[in-house]
Amino acid sequence: MIRHARTVLLLTAAVLLLAACSGWQLRGQTSTPELESITLDGASARLRYTLEDELEPSGVLIHGESQNIVMILDERWDSRTAAVDARGRAAERELRYEITWQLVDRDTEAMLNPPRRISALRSFAYSPDNVTATSDEEELVRDDLYEDVAYRLINQLANAARKIDSRNR
Repeated sequence: MIRHARTVLLLTAAVLLLAACSGWQLRGQTSTPELESITLDGASARLRYTLEDELEPSGVLIHGESQNIVMILDERWDSRTAAVDARGRAAERELRYEITWQLVDRDTEAMLNPPRRISALRSFAYSPDNVTATSDEEELVRDDLYEDVAYRLINQLANAARKIDSRNR
């Protein structure tokens, strides 16, 4: 009975700690930007495809002639060893994906928001003895990071579009 109570207490504490993390939130619905279309400038093909997959079903088209240009000013990947095993070999890797973006009006070339940075970080188990599985795991983590950054960019675009719309009224 005491063991069960301890388990419940530890689980409750873990849930409360997770809920208290200000940066943690469930991924799901994004806010749809109130824009008919956007032009993506400077984005990698993978980021472009991820954004198209998320925006076009909600009615925001991505093409080269939009009034609203989303400029990807910087897009970078960093990786590092996050933990080592008893023999000093990498046991956990950490990937960070970061973009800096800005919304620009095509006609006036006015910057509609200051440059904003979005970054996402994930760790995964690394096994030098099983390179194939580790490579597959890294690819899944990269996919997750692209999606995470794309969701955040879409939400920030929606917020920027609301601010622009309220200024124009």
